[in-house]
Amino acid sequence: MVPPALALALTAVAITGYIAQRESLDRATVMNLFGRYVTPTIAEAIWQDREQLFSQGRLRGKKIPITALFTDLKDFSTIAEQTDPEVLMDWLNEYMAAMTQVVLDHGAVVDKFIGDAVMALFGVPLARTTDEAIALDAQSAVSCAIGMAQALNLLNQKWKLEGRPTLQMRVGICTGLAVTGSLGGRQRMDYTAIGDTVNIAARLESFDKSIEGGICRVLVSDSTYQLLGDRFTGESIGSVHLKGRAEPTMVYQIFYPLEASA
Repeated sequence: MVPPALALALTAVAITGYIAQRESLDRATVMNLFGRYVTPTIAEAIWQDREQLFSQGRLRGKKIPITALFTDLKDFSTIAEQTDPEVLMDWLNEYMAAMTQVVLDHGAVVDKFIGDAVMALFGVPLARTTDEAIALDAQSAVSCAIGMAQALNLLNQKWKLEGRPTLQMRVGICTGLAVTGSLGGRQRMDYTAIGDTVNIAARLESFDKSIEGGICRVLVSDSTYQLLGDRFTGESIGSVHLKGRAEPTMVYQIFYPLEASA
């Protein structure tokens, strides 16, 4: 009876070791996808629901309601041409670090950096299931944009004292359905969202750059604006044709006192 018992014990140890190793690999995948870009609370929630989120080593693509936020710096290309590359990189990293912190403080995911642009997602990766939660994401995105304006204002004050140029930025926000999941291959995989909602947010950021908005111009889609209630002050720009879209989009500009709390 000893050999079978010993074999059973060794098998149990092997299985336990395999499960632990697999769990470690799955957790490493989660942290690789999200660890740098989300709050610890969200990362832990992702890990707890990993069985529902993972399929073949990647997050399943699914259509969920999100709010997408895009930012870009005004006239940054011109400034970049006149700035030493090393100084420019340090300066841009200081800006990106501040914007990333604002995004995380508002419970969102930093999806990616595109040059001097930032893409952030609200309502991912765990889908919102109520209208109230979807509305809260839209409100958080606008609060985030205002928080970014406040952070940039503080940076501008610092840079002015240091003799460096000051910056302005633009923000586009849209709420709606998008397909979310991990995208890429074995060499590199990122979590992202694709679809019309994301495209609209990006187009709103770059729409009609002659429209002024102070240190941070904030444009939102009608789908976002209708979820804001009376928390923010906005004004209709009208129904406009955004680049690459056949259907017109109702656009609103958000106004805010710079010193107000986000």
